[in-house]
Amino acid sequence: MTYDHWKTTNPADEWLGPDPEEDDGMNAPGYWMYETSGVLRPAVEAYLNREPMSDADIAAMRAYLRQWIAAGFIGPDIGALQRRVDGLTDREAIEDWLDDAIEHGIDPL
Repeated sequence: MTYDHWKTTNPADEWLGPDPEEDDGMNAPGYWMYETSGVLRPAVEAYLNREPMSDADIAAMRAYLRQWIAAGFIGPDIGALQRRVDGLTDREAIEDWLDDAIEHGIDPL
């Protein structure tokens, strides 16, 4: 998925993928510990530490997981994970999604 396509379909979420101006053709996902906006780290830490998550935390996690699953993984259920990512609206949905992703060898955390 290109940045331009993603932005037209997700105008309210922050792009956490690679800088679209510096795209080197590689489609590797960014890792949350290296994200520099200061938005994602608190969201992931709240999730990992089982702390309350705000709507902004959920949105940051959803955007992060969206860029991970859009990174060119292949497999029989990858399309289902891609379709489900927009429905991650609470901790339980994120947890279920991550469990399924890990079953397919995708571990963004």
